[in-house]
Amino acid sequence: MQVKAADAERFLARPDPAIRVILIYGNDDGLVAERVERFAAAVIGGSGDPFAQVRLDAAAIADDPGRLADEAHAVPLFGGQRVITVHLGGARSIQSAVETVLASPPVDSWVVIAAGDQRKGSGLRKLCETHERAAAIACYADSDRDLDRIIDEETRRGGLTITAEARVAVKSMIGGDRMASRSEVAKLCLYAADTGAITIDDVRAIIGDAAAFAMDEVIDAAALGDAVGLDRGYRRLQAAGVAGAVVVGAAQRHFNFLQKARAAFDAGTTAEAVVGRASPPVFFQRRNAVMRQIALWSAAAIDAALTRLDQALLDSRLHRSIEDEIVSQALQSVAFMAAGGARTAGARR
Repeated sequence: MQVKAADAERFLARPDPAIRVILIYGNDDGLVAERVERFAAAVIGGSGDPFAQVRLDAAAIADDPGRLADEAHAVPLFGGQRVITVHLGGARSIQSAVETVLASPPVDSWVVIAAGDQRKGSGLRKLCETHERAAAIACYADSDRDLDRIIDEETRRGGLTITAEARVAVKSMIGGDRMASRSEVAKLCLYAADTGAITIDDVRAIIGDAAAFAMDEVIDAAALGDAVGLDRGYRRLQAAGVAGAVVVGAAQRHFNFLQKARAAFDAGTTAEAVVGRASPPVFFQRRNAVMRQIALWSAAAIDAALTRLDQALLDSRLHRSIEDEIVSQALQSVAFMAAGGARTAGARR
């Protein structure tokens, strides 16, 4: 079935047991990632089972189509429901694996496929739109109404109001990526937490200032293997009150971008062209760093990093008391992987 935009949030919040495969796709990577997590949270809830959410590598499924069905039919170790997520990247197809799952749908598991834009009538999109056991949800750039809802949700969560002038300014600076937009508004709320109301001066101070890019600096340090810079930057974020889960979520979005960027790079597009066409745009001061990352990280290494970050996000939710330590260790692991990749690249040159 094809889920209409107006019904998407309701569908994700109350999973239909008759639907066992969900394709969440579109050119808004942040919205895709947010909806995958929202659906997983609706299914798993607070089960506390570390194996309730499983990430599978799309390339491995393409090589062994039966693997997806095997995982979907595996009996949960602690009972309950499971979510199997697959992030598509590159040109390899997993349609036959999905067809196998739909031919014999699981009863305790859902398969959620996160993908970039899919042409109308293309194989996987058409399959999920037309099969009675599958659903497809499109994720495109937020409308004006969507941006108002994001601002309202975040300000309400922070117990804040926002002036009309500040709202207009915020909306002019966000909108290309759902999770990036939400992160910017959340940082703004954190900055204005003790004032009761967000003003235009707050917007200028946070979204229009270098302070808004502190998160990017931490993620770039991890992706380039700069362990010292990563540690210093992460400590600053902690001191500013930024939650570890927010940081690891931003890292996931960045590596999802790197996954698509590397696929384009491997297909012959230059790193400069990939970064130049990125949506949302890469801030000009970061462009060289991001281009280096695209050349440094192989597709397999990016998959491994995403797996590590996925696990860190789950663990940070299950163990709130040590959330910062869990996220810090995960980011340092990613930095170690990057440093290893850099050494390998250097040896080849």
